[in-house]
Amino acid sequence: MGEPSHPIPCLKPPGFLRKTLSLPQGKLYVSEKPVISGLSSDATIGDVVSSNHISRVKIVDYKTKRFEKVRGNRSERTPVIRLVNPAGCVSLNSFVINLLKTPFTAEVVGEEDLLVFSLAPSLVKSGRVLYGQPNTGVVELEADGVRILKLLKTFKLVKTVI
Repeated sequence: MGEPSHPIPCLKPPGFLRKTLSLPQGKLYVSEKPVISGLSSDATIGDVVSSNHISRVKIVDYKTKRFEKVRGNRSERTPVIRLVNPAGCVSLNSFVINLLKTPFTAEVVGEEDLLVFSLAPSLVKSGRVLYGQPNTGVVELEADGVRILKLLKTFKLVKTVI
């Protein structure tokens, strides 16, 4: 008898958009070093980028390149919340991060790749997000929350198990 599974409601991007989202969506800084000097942001998504750049919001899953485990390197002074987010989705519970007004780290069980969409309500006026482009460098995205919310409307509501 296995453990009971609990479906998680989440938004899944259409196939054509998933391929597009795997390409850099902003200015790509190509570097072999994990730090790009002079970059600042409102949010960082990804373990390597979050540990090497300053931001108010850090979203990590303690993995890089999908499988390699990364040791946690969070500031002891910022609160930590934990989210469940299945791979390839934006869980509905992840939108809770917009309620937090102080700096924080979101530790994700699952995958954090698409969670820039969860930040959209906080980025309506605009904001800067940094995320890693595996084996290439760092992407700086001037996020337009309204545009992101329009893209979210193309996502399909599904329930998935992690």
